[in-house]
Amino acid sequence: MRDEALIHFHFGRRISAGLLLPQNGGAAPELLSEAAPWLSPRDPGRCVVGFCAAHPALVGDVVAPPPDGWQDWGFAQWDNWFGRINGVFLVDLQSLKVTQYPLYSCAPHVVPCDLSSLPRRLVPVEEWLAQ
Repeated sequence: MRDEALIHFHFGRRISAGLLLPQNGGAAPELLSEAAPWLSPRDPGRCVVGFCAAHPALVGDVVAPPPDGWQDWGFAQWDNWFGRINGVFLVDLQSLKVTQYPLYSCAPHVVPCDLSSLPRRLVPVEEWLAQ
């Protein structure tokens, strides 16, 4: 069996494309913790780039973001979206929580993951230009 996982970053209603980890999917929380210094605290797209920069050999593919309405999805919808061994990991950039929708579950659960080293000094370009 392949140890796959899919990671999406979101900030409010904005969500990133997904990062497919074709192996080491069970290590996604640790990999996210290690990538924290490369993640942008308000920009889901930049987080994808940051994760790829931190772990270039581990990302097998980048897939489209989920359709509108993903915020209200439960286990069944995330399982239909990806439905593989370690399921989907959603990284909430506002709360710095990582939620997993694993294949063999009926409910999401927050996984231990230290994102405290996110570079809070980064701000979206629009905010910086307005200052």
